[in-house]
Amino acid sequence: YQDNLDILAAQGVELVPFSPLRDQTLPAHLDAIYLGGGYPELYAAELANNEAMRREIREWSSSNRPIYAECGGFMYLCEGIIDLNGHKWPMAGVFPSLAQMRKKLSRLGYREAHIKKSCLWGTDATLYGHEFHYSDIEAMPPQIAMAYNLPNGREEGYQIRNTLASYIHLHFGRTPEIVSFFIKYCQALRP
Repeated sequence: YQDNLDILAAQGVELVPFSPLRDQTLPAHLDAIYLGGGYPELYAAELANNEAMRREIREWSSSNRPIYAECGGFMYLCEGIIDLNGHKWPMAGVFPSLAQMRKKLSRLGYREAHIKKSCLWGTDATLYGHEFHYSDIEAMPPQIAMAYNLPNGREEGYQIRNTLASYIHLHFGRTPEIVSFFIKYCQALRP
């Protein structure tokens, strides 16, 4: 959502764009990484071939620096993406699971998620967003924490170290306080 970028900027965040397709390194002096949605399956070969950026992202997460990723960004953080032809494209490898493309829509709709485990967005808040994806994540190992509960009992929001990823595209408009929490959280982690 452009709204999310506008809300971040309005709260004093300097947005520094980069491309996992073209850039070989992350920009200098970042406090956090925000990997939004998209269609990584359409660029799987280019993303897979950019080994330098995949390594940078993996090392960033391993060093306990904050990453938030949603939908396509989440898929990029997995070990790989399996396309409709069964080809596995390696991705950043932060999460020990694969994203499997499907011929049919996997999930669609607005979502309300409640934070159940302290994460980048806070300790007790309701998050709002939507899901729209044609892929599923293979079973995630049980040691990967789940950060959100949905009203239907489903869990979402996979968390490893200070990396949080989900299929839900969050919209910050109803909950700008989570952005304030996120900013303070990232400031506290500065080296």
